Order: sequence, then C-alpha cells, then structure tokens
Amino acid sequence: MFLKKKNIIFLVFLGIAIITLLLYQTKKADVVQIGGAFKLTNHHGESVSTKNFENNFLLVFFGFTNCPDFCPNTLNNISTVMQQLDEKSNDIIPLFITVDPERDTVPVLKKYLTNFHPKIIGLTGTNEEIDLVKKKYKIFSKKVVDKEKKKHNGNHQGDHDHGGYGVNHTTIIYLMDKKGLYITHFSPETSNSEMIEKINQL
Repeated sequence: MFLKKKNIIFLVFLGIAIITLLLYQTKKADVVQIGGAFKLTNHHGESVSTKNFENNFLLVFFGFTNCPDFCPNTLNNISTVMQQLDEKSNDIIPLFITVDPERDTVPVLKKYLTNFHPKIIGLTGTNEEIDLVKKKYKIFSKKVVDKEKKKHNGNHQGDHDHGGYGVNHTTIIYLMDKKGLYITHFSPETSNSEMIEKINQL
C-alpha cells in the first residue's frame, strides 16, 4: 500500500504545522497568504481560472484519483456536507485539484467524479500549472514509487492499477471566501457537522 499509515499521519501533522506556522507569521496582517490566481482545466475539458469562481465560497482539496483512502473519503465527506447545507450550498463550489496530472487527465477526472456530489469540479493541468497552484496553496506532495508493484505490473495499467506509484500529499480542505481569500481550513479529523456549522456562519 502506497500511503503507509505512518506516512499519512506524518503528512497530516506536517500540513497542520505548516498552516499553524503561516497563521502565526501573518497574525498581524489582514490576510493569510494562502491561495491566489490560477488557470487550469476542469473535468469537462474547459480552461478555467479563478475568475470563473468569483462570488462563490470555495472548498479546495488537493488529491488524486488513484488515492486509495483519504481522497475518496474526503470527497465523500464534502459530498455529504454539500447535501446537508441545503440552500447554503448554492454559494459553495468544491474544487478537487489533482496532485497527479500525469495520470489524472480530463477523461479520468470526469469518470472519477461521477462517484461524488455533482457540484464538485475536478481540475488538472500541466505539471508546471499544478506546481504553481500547489505553491500558492502551500500544498506538499511527493511521488512514492512502489518498486515491487511496478516490477509485477510492468507497463500494464488497468482501472484498479496504481501505475507503480502513489502520491503522498497534504490532506487539508481550505475554505476560501468569495474573493478567493483564505477563511479557515479543515483537517481530516474535522467532522461533517463542524464543517457545516462553520460554513453556515458565512
């Protein structure tokens, strides 16, 4: 299994530590420097930018379609939150930004997202475009090669094949305001009810 439990725990605490440090360093400023303009491709093959999401609150989560547990679990949680928000969900757009653009092409994202809430928008792009948006959102990701699995699989990649590697990554959900500015973030330990309560306060 690519995402070893100890690696996942380390990444969770690393992500929280980074965000805490950023909040401490910017506590005297009016705005936490997380987020910013980007231009990517959505799961319908359309070129989109931050301007397409103006006047909407955003739930921003980074992951990848071959992720075995955290990503589908998080997207399921986001889907549940969206269903339970009722009218408030009209102001929310969830974004799922891949950290694995080599495999997460438009058709792959489109098929994958049929499993979740229809308002979730998948975003992919070139490696350079993804690296830029990761930098703006302070996201860590690292490809982890499973040499044994790659040896057995060779070049064959089926629907359930991870292609010989996984991606360790930050598992935080960001809540951004209608101007694309940081409001808060949710860790994997945040319950759906806590997320709903925070969003309903907007």
